[in-house]
Amino acid sequence: MSVKKHVFKSILIAILMPVLFEPALAQKSPKKKSPKTSKSGFTPKVLSTEDRVYFEACFIEGMRYYLIGQTKLAQNFFEKAYVIDETNGGVNYQLSKVNSALSNNARALVTAQAAIKSDPKNIEYIIQLASVYEAQGEFENAIKTYQKIISDFPGNNEYYYQIGAAQIQLNKLDDAIKTYDKIGTIYGASFELTRQKQQIYVKQNKIDLAIKEGQKLIDSDPSNLQYRVDQAEFYYFINRLPDALSLVNGVLKQDPDQISAHLLLVDIYKSTNDNEKVFAEYKYLLAQQNVSVQDKQKIMQDVMKAATTNEKKVQLLELSTIFVKANPSSNVALTNQGDALFLNGKKAESRKFYIASAKKDGNNYNLWLQIVILDFEFKEYDSLALHGTEAVDYFPNQSMLWYYRALGYYNLKKYPNAIESLEEAKNLSSKDMQFRMQCLTLLGDAYNETKKYSESDAAFDEVLRYDKNNDYVLNNYSYYLSLRKDKLELAKSMAERVVNRNPAEPNYIDTYAWVLYQMKDYQGAKKQLEIALPNTKSGTILEHYGDVLYQLGDKVNAVEYWKKAKAAGDASEFINKKVAEGKLYE
Repeated sequence: MSVKKHVFKSILIAILMPVLFEPALAQKSPKKKSPKTSKSGFTPKVLSTEDRVYFEACFIEGMRYYLIGQTKLAQNFFEKAYVIDETNGGVNYQLSKVNSALSNNARALVTAQAAIKSDPKNIEYIIQLASVYEAQGEFENAIKTYQKIISDFPGNNEYYYQIGAAQIQLNKLDDAIKTYDKIGTIYGASFELTRQKQQIYVKQNKIDLAIKEGQKLIDSDPSNLQYRVDQAEFYYFINRLPDALSLVNGVLKQDPDQISAHLLLVDIYKSTNDNEKVFAEYKYLLAQQNVSVQDKQKIMQDVMKAATTNEKKVQLLELSTIFVKANPSSNVALTNQGDALFLNGKKAESRKFYIASAKKDGNNYNLWLQIVILDFEFKEYDSLALHGTEAVDYFPNQSMLWYYRALGYYNLKKYPNAIESLEEAKNLSSKDMQFRMQCLTLLGDAYNETKKYSESDAAFDEVLRYDKNNDYVLNNYSYYLSLRKDKLELAKSMAERVVNRNPAEPNYIDTYAWVLYQMKDYQGAKKQLEIALPNTKSGTILEHYGDVLYQLGDKVNAVEYWKKAKAAGDASEFINKKVAEGKLYE
């Protein structure tokens, strides 16, 4: 960081020099000199001291923003400087660069030409003009400009590459070959140069010449086995598979661990549908320490896509196991092992590897999502709350992670924590109305549990404004109102609508019956519960039926149903007293 600051400071000092010293020079020579006109007819603009100071200030500010990547702001300040002195080469050059970056090519061209007019021998100005011609698609002008750079400024032969590329754009392929030949005489043989010429020859359908280019590269350094692999890759590209295979096998005889040769073998075997040999190559590559994790990941992605049968899924698991054994500390390998186990139906084992991967590197949203989904599926709510909290630390703007965190806390009966998470999830899901309603539904339940009834009602009301026939919300909302003995007519209306749509669902019938019970319509409640009883073993429904019988004076049968409710195990906190004393408690 200190080096960058030092460089920036040096640039500013260099730019400021004229401003700092001009007043002193002006004192020594008070007479104004007429601006000199160059041979090209260029006349620089003479600025007053005040204008020069303002010009330099704008230019410096433009440079400051340019150096930190704030291109649009830099452009604004350079334009201000340009208004003061449109002849200044430096400001025209910088305007050309920022306009190029902003794809304002017409403006970039005008200012690049103006910069060169001010200083025809400035190589940076000429290079900028050439790049603008390229961006404009003016390849003939680009070629001429690059040729001028090479002829006028010795030591810049690298621009032959740009000339060759422009000639290809103009479809002057023979000229491009000559240009690349010249590059070869200057810099020597290289893979990049060879491959470029091969591609041109293929375009011209001169396959033999393309093959000769590859052989020239091999002959330039016979000990370099990579050149042989590169030529085999070219054979593969032009679909001469026997030649490609012959070259690769020759390389592997000399060096059995030539990784690039094995990678090419995979492509060759895949093209001939030799799946057994592909699998063997994958096993070899995944076990090697000198194969990058990135290359191994590409292999695993390829195998994962193909894992559509049980046999392929088993192979995937075998390969992922090899990968993780070779790279036990790699979070990528651990995640792949988790994915392979998951696809093979081994979810509990897969979760262990996902968690291990997240401990290595938690910056993976999909990984955390998979972890919390499995936590919820296994009903391990402590883990769900813990992993949800860790996940939102990494991804605080991901609503789904907040929602799963809320599910963990809700099922742990830690309702304030659940509410906090649900409010975050809801606020982050403003564009996804379905998910927002899902958050509001659970918020209604959570607020009810904390006795914040107005907030609970408001959440349910918002859901029903969006989906008036949401049976879950209508049922819970009416049940909560019945327990509070509040708005019972509204509760009855909602519960009745749900039962009419779901006449055989015991839980919905029980809610409707309980609303009637709270309205002291015991016969109506009894009738509804008798519809539900044959289809349920719910302790709550059995207990409610006992309560109704008690209210109707049938105390003996009431106690019998309370006993059944107690045995069912999900009755109210009063069930033991009801059974023991034969009396109703609410």
